[in-house]
Amino acid sequence: MENENRERWMELCELAAKEQNPQKLTELVYEIHCLLRQKENQVQPAAKPTRQAA
Repeated sequence: MENENRERWMELCELAAKEQNPQKLTELVYEIHCLLRQKENQVQPAAKPTRQAA
């Protein structure tokens, strides 16, 4: 799956670099953002809340 995301990431960046339509560019950037967040969550697990002493 990671390989598929990398290929998709590269494809989206190429499309975004050439896109002239602001609406389509926004959609491409949003999809790039989603892939980045997905990768970030894989690399950095959610921070566990710390318990404070009473």
